Amino acid sequence: MRIQEFHQALAAIGARSCHIGRINRAWLKGQPLDAGTRHQKSEDYFPLSVRNGLPPIAAQVEGLARIRSQHTAEDGSLRLLVELNDGQMVESVLLPRDGLCVSSQVGCAVGCTFCMTGKSGLLRQLGSAEIAAQVALARRIRPVKKVVFMGMGEPAHNLDNVLEAIQWLGTDGNIGHKNLVFSTVGDPRVFERLPQLPVKPALALSLHTTRADLRAQLLPRAPRIAPAELVELGEAYARQVGYPIQYQWTLLAGVNDSQEELDAAA
Repeated sequence: MRIQEFHQALAAIGARSCHIGRINRAWLKGQPLDAGTRHQKSEDYFPLSVRNGLPPIAAQVEGLARIRSQHTAEDGSLRLLVELNDGQMVESVLLPRDGLCVSSQVGCAVGCTFCMTGKSGLLRQLGSAEIAAQVALARRIRPVKKVVFMGMGEPAHNLDNVLEAIQWLGTDGNIGHKNLVFSTVGDPRVFERLPQLPVKPALALSLHTTRADLRAQLLPRAPRIAPAELVELGEAYARQVGYPIQYQWTLLAGVNDSQEELDAAA
């Protein structure tokens, strides 16, 4: 389900933009869709057609995702196994200091040799509403003020849905734009699309090595962009938006942990 479809369903029961905005904000806070505010009950705000038509839409939204299990780590993070409507599973991780890592795909097509997700390949894309639903579920447990797209999947391979979710989270979701972090192995479309967005997220590049030949081995189906060029593209975007860029590096003993790599990265 995409966010657009959700909004179309609301419009079909007579919801105007102001009603849709309130329903958006309630859902993204982890509240019932018909939640009121401190100053106004929902029955005093929503027209009768919306009140009558909302329960089946709420049931559909509730069915998008549910938490199947929770696993606490020593660092204070909380892994959430999230079951989607079709029975497929993804992971979200509540991080220390009010962060949340979300998934954008079931599986992944990049096939990173050090990543378990890539071993199963890509099973399917998540709709933008399924991505946002992970935030809504997590906020029922504890506050979420930062969302990083570093879970299962390569966000660039599900670009339209991920960017739609980012726009929604950065507006009705009340998350600061620099606290929305788009993580990618590096795809030309990312550097074209992100600067054009109203909500421009921060960027994290999964680099893992400064050597093009080694990167091709570690990330066999990533775009063949040299690490040095990726850094240039990432730094240019960071200068444009004014947010610091993040570089991700999975240390592999005897593979990418040499002094030469350290010197090149510096």
